[in-house]
Amino acid sequence: MKNVILGLIVLLTLGVEAVENSDYELNGYIRGTYHIHDIKNDKKYEDDAIGGKLHYETPSYEGMKLGTSLYFTSKLFNDDNSDIIPLRGEYEKSYTILGELYLEGKLGETRLKIGRQELNTPFADMDDIGMVPNTFEGLTLVNNDVENLELFVGQINKMSGVGAEVVDEFTRVNGSDNMQIVGATYSGIDKVTLDAWYNRLKNAEIDGIAYLASNYEDNFQNYNYALGLQYAHQSYLLGEDTEVFGAKLDLGFQNLGVILTGAYNKINGNVASSGFGGGPFFSASEFLVIDNAGKDTHTKSFGVELDASTLGVNDLTLGLGKMYIETEDKKKASEFDVCASYAINEKLIIDMVYAYLKPETVGIRNAEHLHVYVNYNF
Repeated sequence: MKNVILGLIVLLTLGVEAVENSDYELNGYIRGTYHIHDIKNDKKYEDDAIGGKLHYETPSYEGMKLGTSLYFTSKLFNDDNSDIIPLRGEYEKSYTILGELYLEGKLGETRLKIGRQELNTPFADMDDIGMVPNTFEGLTLVNNDVENLELFVGQINKMSGVGAEVVDEFTRVNGSDNMQIVGATYSGIDKVTLDAWYNRLKNAEIDGIAYLASNYEDNFQNYNYALGLQYAHQSYLLGEDTEVFGAKLDLGFQNLGVILTGAYNKINGNVASSGFGGGPFFSASEFLVIDNAGKDTHTKSFGVELDASTLGVNDLTLGLGKMYIETEDKKKASEFDVCASYAINEKLIIDMVYAYLKPETVGIRNAEHLHVYVNYNF
């Protein structure tokens, strides 16, 4: 705990005094959280943690720069870590990990990054739902030579973090075969974004994931809306493959500060996977994802979000969400979420999530979950 307190003092001191008017980049956050997991036919789990991230990146020299991020987390009062959302290590009450350590080079419109790094692709992402997000070790290349087109190539060897096999160590992704990723994002059509990605996982249970997505956004008068379509094909090394089709609609009423959302996913064939992170699928909730739905099924989710400034309460956002799963044999599972986010100022934000789950039909115990996060960003 003494190391954590010292770390907080260092983070605050460096964050406040060292960033201004410099050629290097220094930023991060301090995060505290409290969790309650009340699980049916089990006990009530209580857990908390305090931690943060310190990121430093050198100035660029001849197109080259070094970057590093240190993450740490420790218990405060409770350490009943039920593994629902791991807040600390596998066995330790606290840990520190060098989640990023990379060399980045830029030549023209091409950027090459080698080493440990944050990653946000459809099936490999940070999934920052706990104290330490997923980070990945490998090589990534991004090219923007063609106007409105971004190309991505990655060789991913290891990962650590909240969704990793071992949260507090970098361990292999798919053994010695690792994971290869190629992707393209095109934004040259007015109001439209197109994505195409492929993850290769030689000899893994799911040895390939192809993904296509499109998104259209527009507004008229006091309304804005977004339409999305997605398709994923996941090939199993043994057994039937999986196809996932998805659609979503978001509709915003600017004068009311209200956003309505709806999403649907159809799963044909085998069980779908979100990959190494939270996944890209439209219908989702705080806990349930389409991975839980099983074979030949469908999921849907609905939500409403309110910007409370329209009611005279500035910097407060409220949300309600509901996800439904209907299994192959017509059994139903659901989750109801209540969310709130309050920005005390530009740097200090409080987030709260309450989730009520009834997913026994898909092999998960009914439960109520409460999470509160306090984030100070610098």
